[in-house]
Amino acid sequence: MLCFAYGSNMSTHRLAARIPARFVATALLPGYRLAFHQRSGDGSGKCDIVPASAQATVYGVIWDVASHHKPTLDQYEGLGHAYEEAWLTVSDIASSRQYEVQAYVGKITAHGVRPYGWYKHHVLAGAREHGLPLPYIRALERIEAFNDPDAKRHAREMAIHGIDEPFAREVF
Repeated sequence: MLCFAYGSNMSTHRLAARIPARFVATALLPGYRLAFHQRSGDGSGKCDIVPASAQATVYGVIWDVASHHKPTLDQYEGLGHAYEEAWLTVSDIASSRQYEVQAYVGKITAHGVRPYGWYKHHVLAGAREHGLPLPYIRALERIEAFNDPDAKRHAREMAIHGIDEPFAREVF
């Protein structure tokens, strides 16, 4: 099954900590914008895609996920509670080939929520790793994040990227 990741699951390290998956392509989703307004149970904001003008675009990564691993990913994403499943058409950035993909779309949105620094780190790491356009990366960098009050969770999430400094709170 082809899944379109536009948030933290763009990062190979982040996704591999959850399930195995095979990279297919870097892609764009026209007519949508990225928002960090999906309210998480921990009070922080997670990524969501929102229909927008025809000029808007969300970039992301297409992963091939084995059907027996999909239920595990659904659990991580809170399918049925936090996110619902949608089928969308995205285009490969390099070849313009179109793919029908599954994506998670937020159900619990709120204004004024911000991501934790470690979550923003996952998103930026994936965007940089897969060579998303520089203006898109710069826009992600401008997203305001805040420190997770749970230092152990922060350390655990940063360790996914090989950062083991327990007090490393800077968001790049």
